[in-house]
Amino acid sequence: MELSMEQKTAMGVQYILNRLSPSSPYGQERVRRMEPYPREQKAQLEEELYNLTCLITHGQEIRSLKTEIQRAFMQMKDIRPALRKGREMVLSDLELFELKNFLLYSDKAGRLAGQLTRRTGIRGICYKDTREALDLLDPDGRRIPSFAVYDSYSPELAEIRTRKRQLERQMETARQDGARWEELREARTREVIREEAEEAAVRQRLTDALLPYFDAIQANADMTGRLDLLFEKQRAAGFGRHCVCPEITERHLMIRTAENPWVASVLREKGLEFTPLSIALEYGTGVITGANMGGKSVALQTIALNTWLALCGFYVYAKEARIPLFDNIMIISEETQSVKRGLSSFGAQIVQVKQMIDRIPDQFCFLIMDEFARGTNPEEGAALVRAVTRYLNECKVIALLVTHFDHVAEYARVHYQVAGLRDMDMGQVSREIAAAGEERAVSVIAEHMNYGIFRVEREADCPKDAFRICRLLGLQDAVMDRLEEPQKAEPADCFPGRDGRGRI
Repeated sequence: MELSMEQKTAMGVQYILNRLSPSSPYGQERVRRMEPYPREQKAQLEEELYNLTCLITHGQEIRSLKTEIQRAFMQMKDIRPALRKGREMVLSDLELFELKNFLLYSDKAGRLAGQLTRRTGIRGICYKDTREALDLLDPDGRRIPSFAVYDSYSPELAEIRTRKRQLERQMETARQDGARWEELREARTREVIREEAEEAAVRQRLTDALLPYFDAIQANADMTGRLDLLFEKQRAAGFGRHCVCPEITERHLMIRTAENPWVASVLREKGLEFTPLSIALEYGTGVITGANMGGKSVALQTIALNTWLALCGFYVYAKEARIPLFDNIMIISEETQSVKRGLSSFGAQIVQVKQMIDRIPDQFCFLIMDEFARGTNPEEGAALVRAVTRYLNECKVIALLVTHFDHVAEYARVHYQVAGLRDMDMGQVSREIAAAGEERAVSVIAEHMNYGIFRVEREADCPKDAFRICRLLGLQDAVMDRLEEPQKAEPADCFPGRDGRGRI
């Protein structure tokens, strides 16, 4: 899935990801690298959603157990660099300590995860037994989070250290005898060199002995990341007013009463509520029309967000959802990054469309187009959008586009319209604007705007809410009176002070 950071932010994906706080470095990395499951991993996606349902269903009864597991996760360091190094080089004391620490807490997490499995019925969460590896780093069996090259690793090392301690005691009593003290110091230095050499040999033997367990240790790190992220997905289900487990389908996309938590949070700050929306799409092109300020882009963002979350193994913010397992989600919009690379917004969109069409034969895509071609003149833009709409109807894709161009929806498989201002009481809103003041006029209109969408069973042009907004915002009658009938262009010589070629 090739969504840019800018697109993820606009959809509300980044808002969700930023609120996740996994306890382990393995869960944190999974959040950073979050991508939808590919089609060949449908079984893994369905297992993830099944496990998430189990956790949510048993949420209250496993609360303390979950907290205990998360505490174990918090103690874990990222041992993957040590595992990579250990395949080629000798591990240091610090790396062996971190490895022992991970083995201690992954062993605890594994036992607790077993309890979690028995109590909730989750599948596929199973830690490998690495107690033999832990025994190598804890020869005395004390099971405490510390590490040193212990005497028990080597009789020779124990003998060297005993001899070194004896020399140190003798040096204490020989401080007044300079020659004797220097002789003892040199003897101690030789023992220190022998000790360091033997410690290095012990580290080499430990690294070699641990090597056969590296794959199992890596698997447990991966399992920790998976379970850690699953806990966060359970928590994320509470970010919206309602959530549901999506059904993974083959070709039908249906979302009922969906919301976008990011947009909802912005609206709450303004004292407004998010209007839930519902949509159903199949192969071909669906079109959403509506006036500016009407929430067309919000509708796209909400559908894109919930689709993306479903394919990443999250619950979606809706009352019902059926989502196909797409190979790709592509969003075509006016991206700032494309403009920064020197392309006009229209040129950037054409490049995106070309790339999209190249991929359609090999991928089942969800294509989202936000006001495609609005950067060119209306006549050519409308013709281009109609052509793309007709082309996509013939492809194995699900496409959803927002447009303000007329006569596009008649070519779509399904047409939705933003409700906008159609049910608004103009008189009431005018009085509220007068009471609130001109500077709050836009906010007053927004409070009355219906951002929901409804299906149009027959072709209809885009609603002309723009004119109503102009009147509410007080655009002068001198302009508004001339909107009633389209005016023909007047000849240049009808303007006083100009010649026949329009010159002054």
